[in-house]
Amino acid sequence: MTTPTTPLVSFIIAVDAAADAVDRSIRSCLAQSLAQIEVVCVLADGSDSVAADLSSDERVVIIIEPSDSAHTQLRRAGVGAAKAPYVLLLEPGDAVQRGTALRLHRRAEETGAELVGFALDATEPRRHRGKRSADAGHLHGADILRALVPRDTAAELDISRHLFQTRLLRQAYAATAPDHLVDERATVLLAYASAASYAAVSTVEHVDRASHSTVEAAPERRFERALHGITSFQAVEAIIRERARHSSDPEPLLDGYSTAYLTVIGEALDAFAALPEEMRARGYEELRACVADFDLISSAVTFAPDAIPAVIAHGERLELGRTPVRSVLLTTNVLTTGGVSGVLLTQARFLIEAGYRVTIVTHRAGSAESLVPEGATLVQLSGTSRRQRVTQWAQLCRRFDVDVVVDHRILYSRDWPSFALAARTAGAATIGWVHNFAGRPTYNGNDLQSLLQTHLQALAHLVVLSPLDVAFWKLRGIRHVSHLPNPPSPFLLAAEGARGEKPAPIGRRLELVWWGRLEEHTKKVTQLVEVASALQRLGVDFRLRIVGPDWADMSADRLRALAAARGVAERVEATGPQHGADLLEVIDSSDVFVNTSIIEGYPLTLPEAQSRGLPVAMYDLPWLSLIQGNAGVITTPQQDPEALAGAIADLAADPARYESMSRASVAAAADATSHDFAQLYQQLLRGELPTDHSPEPTLEDGRKVLELLVFFAERSTPPPRPVPDRSPTITPALRTQSRTLALGSRIERRLAPLGRRVIDAAPWLRPAATKVKRMLLRR
Repeated sequence: MTTPTTPLVSFIIAVDAAADAVDRSIRSCLAQSLAQIEVVCVLADGSDSVAADLSSDERVVIIIEPSDSAHTQLRRAGVGAAKAPYVLLLEPGDAVQRGTALRLHRRAEETGAELVGFALDATEPRRHRGKRSADAGHLHGADILRALVPRDTAAELDISRHLFQTRLLRQAYAATAPDHLVDERATVLLAYASAASYAAVSTVEHVDRASHSTVEAAPERRFERALHGITSFQAVEAIIRERARHSSDPEPLLDGYSTAYLTVIGEALDAFAALPEEMRARGYEELRACVADFDLISSAVTFAPDAIPAVIAHGERLELGRTPVRSVLLTTNVLTTGGVSGVLLTQARFLIEAGYRVTIVTHRAGSAESLVPEGATLVQLSGTSRRQRVTQWAQLCRRFDVDVVVDHRILYSRDWPSFALAARTAGAATIGWVHNFAGRPTYNGNDLQSLLQTHLQALAHLVVLSPLDVAFWKLRGIRHVSHLPNPPSPFLLAAEGARGEKPAPIGRRLELVWWGRLEEHTKKVTQLVEVASALQRLGVDFRLRIVGPDWADMSADRLRALAAARGVAERVEATGPQHGADLLEVIDSSDVFVNTSIIEGYPLTLPEAQSRGLPVAMYDLPWLSLIQGNAGVITTPQQDPEALAGAIADLAADPARYESMSRASVAAAADATSHDFAQLYQQLLRGELPTDHSPEPTLEDGRKVLELLVFFAERSTPPPRPVPDRSPTITPALRTQSRTLALGSRIERRLAPLGRRVIDAAPWLRPAATKVKRMLLRR
């Protein structure tokens, strides 16, 4: 065989694997259509040599390194010994196409590229093939890093996926000392940073990548390897920053380094979360010893979200009262005239009056800036990725010297734990404010209970709206929970003083009213029309005004159509939204407030109505603090319009009772607004709330919780989630059934400990608990 004296491509193989794997790689190299190649085989002294029939080929170069040489040191030595202007590194067991060297070399020469990327087999598992280098095209300078290490995307820095100009790779290796065991991904990043030109071929060059089909390493080994990757990137950080300092376009270089660094931290976090429980505490300390807290959180939210519960479990929960509180950050998705925003804005006013610095941060655009009270600062998060938003969050906490965050999105988002952890890195504790009854996720048919259970330790404190909510969470093992009333709404504060009792509607039409958003899922506004239909059948002369904006699942037009279908179109008016004086005029010209909600947390419309002297007729919401001992409220069983209509008719027919209830409503509204909210909030921020705001659960509480879970499980309405049909043997109906069964099973598993605690103390409640379980498992 004629062998050229000057090779064009050098293949580098570290001979530290099984002989058959090494032989397979060498044979694929020797079979290249390009004759001008060499195969540099690097062995540790004392290890098995290359097969005689292969080592006798003049194109095979054998290099012996010290016996304790690591895999990366063997490959580095091979690159140093290469004679060709280009090198391609193979893992033992990798085999390449016969024309690989020819195609890659030709592409490099045609384009002048110092790096040539190629595609990986599309059948290879995605976690191994990642982003295809071939998709990047022909790149120059900083665009190489922009394309190959995109921001907030797991960095793919596989040294075996490129043909390198030998000089370029040697220069990258030379940036670190030969005896320093650097993760080769850091070397690849340095090569990307130094390359002036990049090109790619669209062909799949690897025939076999046997090294990637090996059994996954044990979690302890994975964790150790990931920690090594972290220290490797830390070792080249100074080099990267020095190059960035002298670059006219440093951003891609710094972004590329940050993305790669956070990628390896993410691998460490995943390995940490997979460690046996008895090893995690030490593992977490090892992570914190080498990685800054915010880098841990930034990596977790971007690349290792499944590890967040483990980070929360082993992190230190910031307690309220550990330091004086001067600056408070209040947050919600968007500021509107709705209930959650109303609570937040009223809290802001109380806190400002008490001398606190108040910052309001929204997560979405579209806030009504005119609602922001004087003295508060409004900021909208602007980042487009979760990492950017979490980074901005920590920056805001530092910029405004935030001591405590009050997050009103706990039941309305899944990313709040990331922000609580980010605030913690800035020294700010987070209070979570839940605006609905604890059974809401069960009613919604989602797995939010699981997220709450596994992430609530990220909060300094959880605030709920009723003693029964406190019981629910304490039965689930969450101790740092208290109930507080919601403050008066801006509407209630803006309205002039209470009117006093109203005269009974004698000798005239009965005026009924409801206001809020036209949401069917929780507020069941169509039940208002059913109540009207039942009232008409009872012969009551009345008008029902339904006031509020359209919502996603209901509109005024649909309510009007339903009223027409029920024959009460002349009695039911869907007026659309009303505000301020217009809404006040509607309320003051009404006699009874009607509420048909199936679930609420703290409906502010109740004290608003009662403050104007209106009795309230509603479906029962037994956990509501507002209606406990409230003589101005009539309750009837849920979803029974006939019963509610009968109660309203009886009230209208009894003037003395009506006027008594009107007086009771005024008194109840005064009681609901008599709390010293400024004092309560200061006690909360200091961690000094009286113990009666966090009562211990009783057996009766457990019974009520189980009964309510039965009720909501039976009526839960999970939104449909269409899934592309990938299998001809599974019908969409079966797939939907399987998906909902899995969801119900997850909810059941999370609620099971609560049920066991109650049943252990009260065995007679077992039938109710069994019914909850059956209903959930049918979901």
